[in-house]
Amino acid sequence: MAGLATARMLKDAGHQITIFEALPGRGMDSYSLAYEGGNIDSPLRVMNPMLWKNTLSLATHLGIKTFPVRTYMSCSWLFEDKIETWLTTSRTPIGNFPIINNRKGIKQYGWRIVKGMLQLKTALKQFFKSDNQDITLDEFVRINQIEEVFWNGVVMPVLFTICTCDAKTIGEWPAKPLLVFLRQLTDGDALLRIQGGTPALVDKLSEGVEIRSSTPIHKIEERGEQVYVETAQGDSALFDRVIVATPTTKVHKFLHPEQFADDIALLKQFKFVDGELVIHTDPIVMPERRKDWSVLSYMMDRKFTKQHFTVWLNSIEPSLVGKSAVFQTWNPVIEIDPKKIISTVKLTRAVVDTNTLSLNTELQKRHLDPNRKVFYCGSWSCDGLPILESAVTSAMHIAEIFKAPLPFVGLKPIVEVAPQLGY
Repeated sequence: MAGLATARMLKDAGHQITIFEALPGRGMDSYSLAYEGGNIDSPLRVMNPMLWKNTLSLATHLGIKTFPVRTYMSCSWLFEDKIETWLTTSRTPIGNFPIINNRKGIKQYGWRIVKGMLQLKTALKQFFKSDNQDITLDEFVRINQIEEVFWNGVVMPVLFTICTCDAKTIGEWPAKPLLVFLRQLTDGDALLRIQGGTPALVDKLSEGVEIRSSTPIHKIEERGEQVYVETAQGDSALFDRVIVATPTTKVHKFLHPEQFADDIALLKQFKFVDGELVIHTDPIVMPERRKDWSVLSYMMDRKFTKQHFTVWLNSIEPSLVGKSAVFQTWNPVIEIDPKKIISTVKLTRAVVDTNTLSLNTELQKRHLDPNRKVFYCGSWSCDGLPILESAVTSAMHIAEIFKAPLPFVGLKPIVEVAPQLGY
């Protein structure tokens, strides 16, 4: 997203742009699939209008429409005689407040969840009034003694969905960006999905831009006033400026080791984790009773040491309504029938730690050097959560350096009535 967004902004400002894409497709939609006449995004993307302001504003500027979706959830215990679904949620018709709508959940865990919600609400107020906001998420939970079932069974699964990394890694994140996210997420606004999914957004971002797919970069080095770029196929060209939009774990493979020694040393300090997204048709990842199926299905053991989440794609993508049930499961902890697997995608995800803010500050400082010819962007190179929004914001930082206009800032999303979905 960061590379495509940067290309769009600079192309619109009059620059001539060439994208070198290592994958066969067009970056963020390289793993999209056709399924029974419908479309599968890999991964599927939905956006909160408060937290994805720049992304949705850019989509509006490009003429892309959105529709609201409701990401209801179910939670189930694993590794027992049978899969026991202990929580399903919906929202009230008036006020759009989250509610528990299964009797077992209310009877067994209702008071604990309500207690946890009240604790979290109080803790958030105190945290944002406090002068000590430089703590990790684990420290925040420990200080406030938030109810375990609520936190590990309800809140952490939501954070898994966004951060797509394990509990230990999330616990080591600075608390503030995650708590800002949780505070905004509970405001009751519906999430928005782009009509046509990721391919529709990529179509607009890449319009008029030369993209060379399946063309990984082999070498980048400065030569006088220009930058030499050589591909793995042996083709080469000179450019006035180069923008690298890729996980920083790869930059040492193509940046000139002496010219960019300082940059490589800085970029290596950003942290990433790898994960596996399995696209399949095996309902074993869903509650046993069909009436308990939700857009998001979370499964975990009772000690919260193993967990995964699944997206039921038919309930959120209009082109899949009426098709066979199809799912996306992130890092499954139970065996999925190999015969029912459509695709397995390995993704590299940025994570945040206590050093990320200072690393980003230093990177942005380096970008302001008037003699700089090579720049870096990505979801990892912006304060806050490393999501689509931070990818777009990092692209905006590059555009500002090039004095490219940003006419989309502040535009409201174009929201149409939600199509009939398979709830």
